[in-house]
Amino acid sequence: MRGMEGIKLADRSINTGAADLVEKVHSLWTEKYRPTTVDELAADQEVKNFLVEVIYKQDIPNMLLHGRPGTGKNSIVNVILNNIRCSKLVINASEERGIDTIRDKVLAFATSAAWGNTLKIVVLNEADGLNYTAQDSLRELMETSSKYCRFILTCNSINRINDAIRSRCAEFETHIEPIDAAKRLVEILDNEEINYTEDYILGVVKKFGSDLRKIINESQKLYTIYKKLDISVLKDTVLESCYRLFDQIFRKASNVKEVAKLTNKMILDENVYTSLKNYFIENYDIPDSIIVIADHAYKSRIVVDRDLVFLSCVITLKEMIDEVNK
Repeated sequence: MRGMEGIKLADRSINTGAADLVEKVHSLWTEKYRPTTVDELAADQEVKNFLVEVIYKQDIPNMLLHGRPGTGKNSIVNVILNNIRCSKLVINASEERGIDTIRDKVLAFATSAAWGNTLKIVVLNEADGLNYTAQDSLRELMETSSKYCRFILTCNSINRINDAIRSRCAEFETHIEPIDAAKRLVEILDNEEINYTEDYILGVVKKFGSDLRKIINESQKLYTIYKKLDISVLKDTVLESCYRLFDQIFRKASNVKEVAKLTNKMILDENVYTSLKNYFIENYDIPDSIIVIADHAYKSRIVVDRDLVFLSCVITLKEMIDEVNK
């Protein structure tokens, strides 16, 4: 694939000044290239067609966007907020999950006078973090403020969203096809005038699947370190990263909470269990550990929540290590 030579990322010192912080944020490719138009989105054509229509009408229904992390939920929201004339309130519901958030912040915004009949949009990111009482209050508010206010909810786990809320929203499951992820990455690399190889593009997309955010972040990190993007830097870094996390999980983590936090950093593709098996063969003499890994690898192919299966696997292995070390 074509790339241009001789361009290096600028060295940036981390300062406490506001200007330096702003520059650092804008140097992140995920922010610098966050889509602002429908054409820039890596999304299903059905979603794009819907967005074209609502932007033309300058109005939206209540929306519920659900899907795995990195599949474009926030990008879709960004396109809507950039192309529909509105006032907006954006809340991370995983951090503000109680009923007070709905009663105080959302209610005050949704029921306040709309300037010039401007549409108001409330965005609740990670809405599956809202507790039952908060969701029930939100459902009532969606009904009473429907004249001028619309709600956009994003979540990873749609099963945690109240059925009454779901029935009041247009639902979209976000997904990015590998070819679309590859095209978007190539656009960014070409714009940054960075060298890359075709096997790198294919490898990083295969590794991270539909998680475009991780594809972009990993590519920026690797280029910053190696000043090139080919398959060798991807393979070396992925293996080192896996083993480093395994060391932290099995040698340093002291409780389930710490283990869970570390496993959330893992990329749960078909290679993670192979890496885990090789790690155990190299570091521990526990034959039954291979059976445990194989069993969980099989389960990960047939269940939806692969994160939970992997967490169960490493906790079981950690218990086996503790038993041997007694």
